[in-house]
Amino acid sequence: MSAMPRTFDDLQVDDCLSLSRSISAADVALFAELCGDDNPLHMDDAFAAGTAFGRRVVHGMFSAALISAVHTRLTGPGFVYVGQNLSFKGPVHIGDTLSVEVRVAEKKAAKQVLVCESRVVNQNGVSVVEGRSALKALGAVSLDA
Repeated sequence: MSAMPRTFDDLQVDDCLSLSRSISAADVALFAELCGDDNPLHMDDAFAAGTAFGRRVVHGMFSAALISAVHTRLTGPGFVYVGQNLSFKGPVHIGDTLSVEVRVAEKKAAKQVLVCESRVVNQNGVSVVEGRSALKALGAVSLDA
């Protein structure tokens, strides 16, 4: 799903967008293959059952990738991701449905940077990831945030 291109001036503080995604075992397997993270906590039911989590945990960066997808839909192709801070608040498990929301929290006009707040919640309304990110308008001269 492509977003319409938006300029820095088109976007305003408090503009937000969200998406929902249910996570399957196939999603986790593909993500592990792509990034090379085959930690048994993510991949091995028997191993994960013996941990404090009791079952497999989805890669934390899978949620971060969903945040990136929302950024793309919110801004369109006219921005590049230049920074991200994340806090993982709780586990995500196979079968969970995540709702990912990104909100423009601040605009830095001099550098053409949007500062966004991100939140990922599971189907029970529990926050599993929170963070802030910086996106720079591609028309800007430097990638410094």
